[in-house]
Amino acid sequence: MHDRRVDALADFLSQMHLAALEESPLYEIPRGSTDLVPGTPVVHGPWPAESCAAVLNIWYARGWIGLYYPEPPPEWNVEPAEWHARLVDGDVLSQADGQALLEHPERWLLGRPTGTCACTARKPAEPHLGSSGTT
Repeated sequence: MHDRRVDALADFLSQMHLAALEESPLYEIPRGSTDLVPGTPVVHGPWPAESCAAVLNIWYARGWIGLYYPEPPPEWNVEPAEWHARLVDGDVLSQADGQALLEHPERWLLGRPTGTCACTARKPAEPHLGSSGTT
């Protein structure tokens, strides 16, 4: 028996993972994407922004993804956010600022600094090696 709900959930989680790998801006993620393949294009999403935020928030809290602020093109005229002065290493949101942003997906708007923030996948932690060199 084939369960479409499982397929939809697997597709959703897969697309969230791809969004992090592709460093997608937050405003794009709920919109979904389309794979332009021969024949009929494959459409992923759209999804409720709250659903995207729920998954990204868990991954962020676990350290699997990060959030950074890529400087938008000057012609966008994006006003700096209040957290701009707290960016780490020039473009990385602090843990608290990132958590707050992920808790408010209604703020993920194009043309706003909160929407142009992008996800990034973090390298998984290396396994701990004991003195014998084994895990």
